[in-house]
Amino acid sequence: MAAQSEELRRRIVADINAGAPGAKLGSERDLAERYGTSRSSLRQVLSALEEAGLVHRVIGRSGGIFISHGQVERNLSDVVGVPAFLANQGYVAGTRVLSTRITTPDQATQTALRLGPGDYVVEIHRVRLADGSPISLEHAQFPAERFPGLLEQQLGGSLYEVLQSKYGLETMRADERIEAVTATSNEATLLGIKPKSALLMITRVAYDQDGSPCEFSRDLFRGDRTALAVTAQGRGIAAQSDTNTASVTLQRQAG
Repeated sequence: MAAQSEELRRRIVADINAGAPGAKLGSERDLAERYGTSRSSLRQVLSALEEAGLVHRVIGRSGGIFISHGQVERNLSDVVGVPAFLANQGYVAGTRVLSTRITTPDQATQTALRLGPGDYVVEIHRVRLADGSPISLEHAQFPAERFPGLLEQQLGGSLYEVLQSKYGLETMRADERIEAVTATSNEATLLGIKPKSALLMITRVAYDQDGSPCEFSRDLFRGDRTALAVTAQGRGIAAQSDTNTASVTLQRQAG
């Protein structure tokens, strides 16, 4: 019975992830028929999903079960791991490690991490979850020589915490570039969305306490689940800008 409930939960969560906040999943009767289950079993699963904040019930003629997952706010002013900012917003963070390897870096990674042609990187590819729902794909690379044994560590939480506790490294700042892209078929499958759905790609180079680059990452956040926030201080129009500011660059359209 537990296995059947888990299978039912996964099917409902998949439909939640494919829908939009506020969309109606259906009435209890509709959902019981759709999933081929009893209403008592359905209610147990829906109660757990409602407690997790993924759905909510509306009573009345036009009522039913509605998707209620909101947006996760990613603050660009702080250099913190995903578990930290999810916890601060009341979400339960989760991770699925998709793949790990030690490999040769491409040219962009070599430049970002200031590596030579004979150097290697540790590559970690993960899916991040908020209350069991996928919100982002992470593709992170680290200099292999600086972090021996990194792949032997626990990789389900914050990598920044691992770097600090195991290697004495503190991530002091990060340069990030944000672009709007669309999901490929593979990315859509991993994130539980439709192909060509909107994504926010954040390319990041993080630096340690000595100013040396220690991480090069490309993260893909679901556009329907993510809001970006930044704190900016005004200094008057006559003030000179410095390097520690946010900027927006408009890219030319092809053709």
